This record gives sequence, structure tokens and C-alpha cells, in this order.
Amino acid sequence: MQNIVESIGSTPVLELRHPLVPKNKKLFLKLEQFNPNLSIKDRTALGLIQYALKAGKLLPGGRIIESTSGNLGKSLAMIGAAMGFGVTVVVDPKVSSSALNWYRAYGATVDMVTVPDQSGGYQQSRIARVKELLKADPNAYWPNQYDNPDNPDYHCETTSKEFLPYDYDVLAGCVSTGGHLSGIAKGLKSHNSSMKVLACDVKGSAVLGGNFAPYLLNGVGLAWRSSNTHIEYFDYMAIVEDKHAISMCRILARECGVLLGGSAGLVAFGALQLLYNSDVNSILAIMPDSGANYLDTLYDDNWVREKDIAIQDSAKLLKFLSATSNAEQEFMAHA
Repeated sequence: MQNIVESIGSTPVLELRHPLVPKNKKLFLKLEQFNPNLSIKDRTALGLIQYALKAGKLLPGGRIIESTSGNLGKSLAMIGAAMGFGVTVVVDPKVSSSALNWYRAYGATVDMVTVPDQSGGYQQSRIARVKELLKADPNAYWPNQYDNPDNPDYHCETTSKEFLPYDYDVLAGCVSTGGHLSGIAKGLKSHNSSMKVLACDVKGSAVLGGNFAPYLLNGVGLAWRSSNTHIEYFDYMAIVEDKHAISMCRILARECGVLLGGSAGLVAFGALQLLYNSDVNSILAIMPDSGANYLDTLYDDNWVREKDIAIQDSAKLLKFLSATSNAEQEFMAHA
């Protein structure tokens, strides 16, 4: 290996052995935290940069400007440092202090928006700021993870191949930009048309339908549906509350020694909902990132109290998951 980017990919799969997994069913976790920058966004960033270089949209030594809620900015900053590109990340007040330090450690420039958009979120405000910066530097490249088809195309052509050797009924993942899940799903379905896909999102996001409302999880959900979210590849959908995703993260850390980010907790809980509420026997779930990014939020008791999150223990989650007729269940089949 001559460059850190060569270590991206080939992440391990863990079979989750825990009482929350229904008897005689299986849940496998694809641990993307084993990428060098601790998240699946290493793959996305590398794919976007490789495709842009090939198309001549990004020139050697050029600058990359992108809107990010966290992990993609880290990945772009890392790869920019390794490959000799300047990087500007446009963030919002939800970004963690550790992420800001991460960007700067790699030499990236940080630009923060502070005024929410009309929906009450910051995504559109960040994109508007990216466009302003591009006007000032017309030679810069905007990867545009939300609408650039290179995002799902890379995951379809490259990432999906890592999922082929395993035996499972359903692929589960989260949606935000939609790039990695849509791309992987397309690639898998091209090899196996009977493969089913579960798309998980946070309650309050508008990606899978409904009106946007503020939520706590970072790196998941949007106030709109990006063009990289191809719902035609999704066979099931699960909407998960902040409290269930965060509780899942804490349970897996304390009882399994697996430290995951909020979007991973969301996917794990959504996958369990499907196992409890269907005849699906096995799920391979994409765990997007490490909990190391969220030690000062999701895993901090003071932060949890400030946000008024009622942490659920295993017994409470099991009761919720087992109550298939519970009106609170947000799991649904996608017609």
C-alpha cells in the first residue's frame, strides 16, 4: 500500500448474537467503521473524486467544495490531503466539535451556515452557500453527494460486490442522500432479482414521505428527497424514532462491545422491526459509521438529558419490538 485511500473497503461482517434478535432468525452487521476514516463515506468520497478526475471535472491540485453534516467532510478532507486537493466543507451548527477538529486536522477549510432554511433544517442553506462559494471559485469542484449520479453508480459498480458472497434475505440501510443504499441495492438486484431491500429513516425526515420536522440524529434523513434516492429499489421501509436509534446504539456498545453511530443504531433497530413483523429470516444491515464520532452526544448522559431522550433498555426495546399491533410501530411494507 502506497496511499491511505488504498485501505478503503473490504469491511467485515459481524453476526449479531443478542437476545433482541428473534429466535431462529439472523441479523448481520456490515461494519463500515473499519474504513480508515471510520465510515462508509470514505467509499462515497473516493468514488466521487475518482469519477470527477476521469471526467475532467476535477483537475489535479484543484479544490473540492461540499455540503456535509459530518462524515463525508471528514472523508473528503482525508482524501484531499492524501491526493493533493484543497477541500472546503460547508457545515451547520449541528456538526460536532470533534468533526470540526477532524476537518482542520486534515487541513480543510470550514465554512459554517447559521440560518436555517424554510423547513427549519440546514441542508438547503448549506447548498445555497456551496453555490455562493463556487461563484467565487469557478474552477472548484462540487461533488454534490445529493444529486450527482456518480454517487450511486460508484456504489453499484464497486461497493455492492462486497455484499454478494453472503447468504441473507434482505439488505438493510439508511437513507439521506440515498447514494450508497440505492447504488448497492441496484447492484445486488442486478445479480439477484429476488433480493429485497429495507430502507430505514429517522422520524421527522421527509426522504421517504411525510413532512419534515427536526430530529436529533446526524448523518441521516433530509428535508427533501434527493435525486440519488431511488425508492424503486426499496421493498420495505422503516421509520425509527431518535430514542430507539440512540437506545440501540447504547445497548450494542454496552452488551456487545460494538460502538456505532446513530444512523447505524437506526438501521439495526429498523432491521429488528422487520425480523419481528415479517417472515424474513435474515438481514444484512449496513452500519455506516463508528460511535467514536458521537461520544460527546449520543453516548453522553448530560447531552441525552438535555435533549430529553428517554433511553430504553433491552427489556423495553424487546417489549416494543414484540408488540406487533402496537400503534407506535412505524414499520411498513412498501407497495
